[in-house]
Amino acid sequence: MQIRMSTLLIYLLAYTGTLIAAEFDHDSTRFPLAGFHRFVECETCHINGRFKGSPTDCSGCHGPASLIPGGGKPLNHIFSTQACEDCHQSGTWQTVHRVEHSQTLGTCNACHNNIMAPGKPDTHPITQANCDTCHTTQIWTIARFNHDGITAPCSSCHNGTQATGKNPEHLVTSEECDTCHNTRAWSPAEFDHSNIMQACSSCHNGVSATGKHANHIATSGECDDCHSSNAWIPANFDHDLITGSCSSCHNGIMAQGKDSGHFVTTLDCDQCHSVNAWQPANYVHTGAGYPGDHRRALECNDCHTGNMETLIWPHPSYQPDCAACHANDFDMDEHKKVDTPTIFYNVSELRDCEGACHRYTDGSFTTIERARTGEHHVRDEEF
Repeated sequence: MQIRMSTLLIYLLAYTGTLIAAEFDHDSTRFPLAGFHRFVECETCHINGRFKGSPTDCSGCHGPASLIPGGGKPLNHIFSTQACEDCHQSGTWQTVHRVEHSQTLGTCNACHNNIMAPGKPDTHPITQANCDTCHTTQIWTIARFNHDGITAPCSSCHNGTQATGKNPEHLVTSEECDTCHNTRAWSPAEFDHSNIMQACSSCHNGVSATGKHANHIATSGECDDCHSSNAWIPANFDHDLITGSCSSCHNGIMAQGKDSGHFVTTLDCDQCHSVNAWQPANYVHTGAGYPGDHRRALECNDCHTGNMETLIWPHPSYQPDCAACHANDFDMDEHKKVDTPTIFYNVSELRDCEGACHRYTDGSFTTIERARTGEHHVRDEEF
């Protein structure tokens, strides 16, 4: 009877235990059942009927050293701590909804290598630095690199391999980046020329730094002969110290010379032009045959119709007098020589407009009736 009673008690206890397990409210414990845990048999976690001290963290059951054969992280799992629940959910284990980077171990590119997790896109600046050198997991898109601790020259990283280098449109130079730029405000770039002792062209030669552009005036002078590093434009050249003739520089080789339509002359530039005001051109005639400055402002080509220094006289037989140019302007009726009989002067007689044109009493031209001398001058308004 005792044996049967014991058997019955064991049976009832086992039967009662099963009923109790089925009706037990697990939400009242420190480990409410959620997700797939609701469908797991009690004995899977409570081995040998052990309830007290059962682990509540994932790794307690799913770790490699656990007594519960729940399986741990696979071999290709990212290098991380054992806090599975920071990334996984018990209801959808395979789908990772978020990654808590504080639980990851190792470098960023141990995971973000475009195999385990997305890595750098094709448009990323070329660099071998780790992600968290510039990025944070809180604000990924605002990247910032602290250059304060960098002692090596810029190009040791910014060489187009380890980090982005000069773009194709950058001016030609072998200088380091920080010669002109700084990491706090990359643009505008500024270069301090105050300590430069060499000539401009020693750097600005088209190799070490940008040289003269294709449409620059022809010159072998140094840049600072005309330009200033403080204000490159406008260019200004001080001719006061020049002792040679204009053409010794302005010969089309060392500096810009006469253009193709220029007045043909052997005179030097400063005979007509001034370095203070290149236009208008002004030439002072000093030759003995020059009649003097006319009242009307004449251009060179008004007289020098061949656009050259040699004068082409309209009426060369009268040169160098006024009639050589103005013979067709002569009005005979205005220049009477004798009243009776009526005699008029001709162009040849009055070829010099400033000469005498007396009126005589008769055709012997011996007695002057009215003296007329210097009636006309080249600067007279009526003339």
